Amino acid sequence: MSTQEVSGSDARGSVPTHEKAFELRTDTARLTDLPDSEDHSMMEYDADLHLHSPYSIGVSSSMNLDGIVKAAKMKGLSILGTGDATQKDWLRHLRSKLVSVDGALAYDGVHFIVTVEVEDAESIHHIIILPDLECVEVLRRELHSHSPNLDDHWGGRPRVSLSPSELAGTVRDIGGLLGPAHAFTPFKSLFREGKYDSLSSCYGDEASHIHFLELGLSADTVIADHIPELSRVTFITSSDAHSPSPDKLGREFVRLLVEGPTFHEVAMALRREKGRRAVLNVGLDPKLGKYYLSFCSSCRRTLVFDESISTPSHDELNVYVPIVSKEEMPELLMAVHRRQMKCPACGKRMRLGVRDRAIMLGTGQSRSPEHRPPYLHMPPLLEMMMTATDSTKTSKKLLREYETLVSKYGTETKILTGRYDSQLGEYSPRLAQLVRACRDGEVKLIPGGGGRYGKMVPPWGGDEN
Repeated sequence: MSTQEVSGSDARGSVPTHEKAFELRTDTARLTDLPDSEDHSMMEYDADLHLHSPYSIGVSSSMNLDGIVKAAKMKGLSILGTGDATQKDWLRHLRSKLVSVDGALAYDGVHFIVTVEVEDAESIHHIIILPDLECVEVLRRELHSHSPNLDDHWGGRPRVSLSPSELAGTVRDIGGLLGPAHAFTPFKSLFREGKYDSLSSCYGDEASHIHFLELGLSADTVIADHIPELSRVTFITSSDAHSPSPDKLGREFVRLLVEGPTFHEVAMALRREKGRRAVLNVGLDPKLGKYYLSFCSSCRRTLVFDESISTPSHDELNVYVPIVSKEEMPELLMAVHRRQMKCPACGKRMRLGVRDRAIMLGTGQSRSPEHRPPYLHMPPLLEMMMTATDSTKTSKKLLREYETLVSKYGTETKILTGRYDSQLGEYSPRLAQLVRACRDGEVKLIPGGGGRYGKMVPPWGGDEN
């Protein structure tokens, strides 16, 4: 079964809902149904390759290696990106803590791959993956004359005056890999409005060397596979975590089939060489992301196409545009793209959300290649605990309860697979019900957009205790 959206008639006065005239395929994997690997010389590693250090703006001071590793162990992650590797103080911290174990960098039982997110001259963010810490020094030298903030205290995500192709070529020359970060978000991404329509137009001669793409929190496999050019690329899911809180770090991750947690093995998995590959993407349903639906650039109301109305209208959160049939969608989306559609509430221009931008760039149907792994839509356990307890924020008490559950059952991943449903029901019937509904794709969602996260609709009745 697929994840459901609340019906259009329930949208008024609430967060926007599904448009009856336009439906996306919403396939979801079930973690317990996935086949075991037939190659017993390899192992599966859950990896979160995009996170940040305290040396990026807006990042928690707890994002040191101790805080990161503690969270990773509770989540069940085996491989993490270092993030911010070119920032000199963070690099010094990494050198002092990470040790080489069988060719892999590790700290306190968790393995690390050297990574950094870089913003190019066109304000596009890229994830860079490097073989080792020595390559970081080489990259720093190459970028130094092109970056105004490489040596700044808050330079964890450096800006460089290089084009996408120049940056990609620089990384390739030192043996690293580069791919677009959060490729579909309306800000700082490759596919945002006003930027590029394809990998080839962005990276030029380097496009054939782009082997992976980060989907971001508002996109999944179904959305991205509307674009045929991406069929050769491996999709990664990662958290872009700014905090070690278990609802942030590891909220999205990719499961890799490799012989070991080394750069060489991870690189082969991203290139799908010698049997190495991604075997599962795990992440939020894109409807829970902040930029799923199209929205007003000023008031941030989200756009809902409604078959039941004849004139545009709005409420506090949504704008409603009449639509007669599905065939109208391309024309309406083009009007948004060309800034020709004005918000009925404030008169400013509408902007495309992730879903509608991907549809515009694609060919109308989402078709996944044979190598594409399943995508499991699963919110973080802590987020489901908040919903089950009607909490509006993460309290210290809730964090203690989360840690108790995880210590009892092993890791968050094990809890979410369904191995402990009966025991979880003894702890909280609501939580067990919500976990099952999410895992089986039966949870109802109120889509997000315009910078506002989507919401889960609890599957229990309003009078339930």
